[in-house]
Amino acid sequence: MFTMEFLKTCVLRRNACTAVCFWRSHAIQKLLVGKISTTSSRSTVMPAWVIDKYGKNEVLRFTQNMMIPVIHYPNEVIIKVHAASVNPIDVNMRSGYGATALNMKRDPLHIKTKGEEFPLTLGRDVSGVVMECGLDVRYFKPGDEVWAAVPPWKQGTLSEFVVVSGNEVSLKPKSLTHTRAASLPYVALTAWSAINKVGGLNDKNCPGKRKLA
Repeated sequence: MFTMEFLKTCVLRRNACTAVCFWRSHAIQKLLVGKISTTSSRSTVMPAWVIDKYGKNEVLRFTQNMMIPVIHYPNEVIIKVHAASVNPIDVNMRSGYGATALNMKRDPLHIKTKGEEFPLTLGRDVSGVVMECGLDVRYFKPGDEVWAAVPPWKQGTLSEFVVVSGNEVSLKPKSLTHTRAASLPYVALTAWSAINKVGGLNDKNCPGKRKLA
């Protein structure tokens, strides 16, 4: 009799303990849920000038729904565009110049179907502010004012944000406004390429020489 009463008491106590623990766990969960605050999700779209096919000026289209670029590689940075410029290469790309070669660069394994580059954002020059950095980026941080020349196989700068590799970016000279800075990178690199790569001039053989590019 004593044994049965003892076992009954143990079972009742265990059930009571289980019930209390169950109640406390649910109460804690409800309390935690009540304290969790949520924030509005970050916008995933941005304004941009794009083309949906190659052609003349009429193919240009302004949209408010271009996807905001994201970092895919650890050496990339996202720039908020303050100023951009248009170069002759943008006009030529709008007409389809180099489309086959550029698509091979964008998709060397030919995984994508024809026309996957659209909507295509033009613009090679940018001056702006770093918004986000990849894990391997060491020379820039969010908030830095930078300028860059974006390669023609990447999405361009006529948009609110653009993603570029760290080796395509430099700190913007403080003496230049964003507008002035955006007019220089691509044309300056073109001139430097002509002098250095074609003309063969470098820091060892050009002191005292004057060249017109």
